[in-house]
Amino acid sequence: MSLRRSSRTPLLTSLLFSVLLLSMEAPAQTEPEPLEFGYIHLPPFGYTDSEGQSKGYLVELARQVFSAMDQPVRFVQHPATRLYRQIDSGETAFTLAADDLHRLKNTAVEAEEPAITLNLTVYRFKDTQPVSDVEQLKGHHVVLMKGYSYGELGRFFEAESDAMHITEARTHQSALQMIQFGRADYLLNYQTPADTTIAQHGLTGLESDVIAQLDVHFFVSKMLENAQALADEWDQNLRDIKRDDRQPSKESYNIKSP
Repeated sequence: MSLRRSSRTPLLTSLLFSVLLLSMEAPAQTEPEPLEFGYIHLPPFGYTDSEGQSKGYLVELARQVFSAMDQPVRFVQHPATRLYRQIDSGETAFTLAADDLHRLKNTAVEAEEPAITLNLTVYRFKDTQPVSDVEQLKGHHVVLMKGYSYGELGRFFEAESDAMHITEARTHQSALQMIQFGRADYLLNYQTPADTTIAQHGLTGLESDVIAQLDVHFFVSKMLENAQALADEWDQNLRDIKRDDRQPSKESYNIKSP
């Protein structure tokens, strides 16, 4: 009996050693590299706080959707021009922008489900004639936000630029103060960030008219081979989040519903 055990021991040891060696040589499972989600400075929808953290309603909504997709991402703020250029090249994989954004028409796949609907609003001094249509802005000095997309209205301003005096402002405060101090007639802006700026800085004498609504959609760089599949997966998970009413609270960001 003892002789049989001793003859089997080297064989058993050899087998165990082989299994151990194979397990050590097997490639480890690695997490996929996070892809970049780019956003512009548009508080309270997207911004970078004083500690360098990405914040805002749309940033938090994107985190929820990507978590449901099991898609690792990193959030990076860019100026609009750089953001769109990096979507073109694939350096930035994802963003949220105005639906049917002409700038990304050829370089990104657009998802279908709106992430949010925004009010496009014309701001004016209280004594200035109200407007209900962009055609009424012709012949006036109009302020637009530099780098912002205005959807179909953006194409209107490109086509009719000779029919009005257009100035681009870099900040909401400077844009609104141009109206407040009579340096321009009208400002076209997104309602929530503009109203937030008015409240924060105590700007007075301003009135506003909502003239359009704009849906915000998810865009995927076409440099990703599975761009359409990612857009479809985003849509499905966003619909599920909406159905279950799990999106971030708009009230906590002082966002008015259209």
